[in-house]
Amino acid sequence: MKISSIGLGILSAALLCGAASAAETYGDGGQALPLQQSGGTARAMGMGSAVVAVSQGSASLLWNPAGLGRMDSKEVGLHHNSGLGGTIQEILVLGMPLGEVKEEGKGGSLGGIAASLGYVNYGSFAGADELGQRTGSYHSGDYSGSLGWGKELLPGLSGGVVLKGNHSSFGNKTFKTYSTDVGLLWNVIPSLDLGVGYSNLQFGGGIAGATLASGWRLGAGWNATKHWLLAASTELQEKDAMKRVQLGTEVLIGNVEEKSNVLALRGGYQLSFPNRDLGALAGMTLGMGYTLTRSIVLDYALLPAGALGASHRLSVTFKFNSLGNKRG
Repeated sequence: MKISSIGLGILSAALLCGAASAAETYGDGGQALPLQQSGGTARAMGMGSAVVAVSQGSASLLWNPAGLGRMDSKEVGLHHNSGLGGTIQEILVLGMPLGEVKEEGKGGSLGGIAASLGYVNYGSFAGADELGQRTGSYHSGDYSGSLGWGKELLPGLSGGVVLKGNHSSFGNKTFKTYSTDVGLLWNVIPSLDLGVGYSNLQFGGGIAGATLASGWRLGAGWNATKHWLLAASTELQEKDAMKRVQLGTEVLIGNVEEKSNVLALRGGYQLSFPNRDLGALAGMTLGMGYTLTRSIVLDYALLPAGALGASHRLSVTFKFNSLGNKRG
């Protein structure tokens, strides 16, 4: 297989996964693995990815690892993304508190730990030689893994770190990258959290000369009431990549105290600079979730991409041995 066809495949995969995560498109061609770096969970995506300062249990691993310090139960999360162009993404996240958990929502005495495994299938591409003659089809995809830890460092202030690795294949070519995320989460007052993090500090590997989209994430999450969450965040990526402002909200209907039979309605919007003109609906996100019991949570998100269609996120989270379950 000729190098030119591999290069075309890399470009095609980047374009496909950028479209598949319409509200999470990274960079302008010089940034690698845009879909692997996207929000990952249906809850986050339904809120416009404005979750830098929103505790998400084990899923905090994907946005701000400081939130892992607030896990109060063991968790298993399965996250599916049906993207555009036949792109499929699957993520498995495992998390648990470390040490004794004395209060619900406060985490273990030694913090919390989480790990993830991810896979992206970009589908098959038609190969060609330097003369443009067909040489057959080849497959492309990514495998990723991460390990993170978070803990309360000072009263109300938590910190966390994630180590990440990725293995990509395009035909007979393979690439590996290694990076880290760091984050802080500050509970200013009981109803307000502020978050800050730096994502994808790359320390090894590369993909055909491209680098991971790296930069700062800043955000705030305000629980206006027990049933209404407002969130905002921004991403300032380096090397002239994407700059974003993200807004999101979540309304809970049901018995939030018992965390059972609770319906969640979500919406968000993401404004990106430079703007990619995919239509009036691009950047808007919609989602919903349902907490069956303290142990099972279902979430769904819809991400319109204008004329390209839409992508869909579905998450299922199982929780074990929480304080609430033990008391019940």
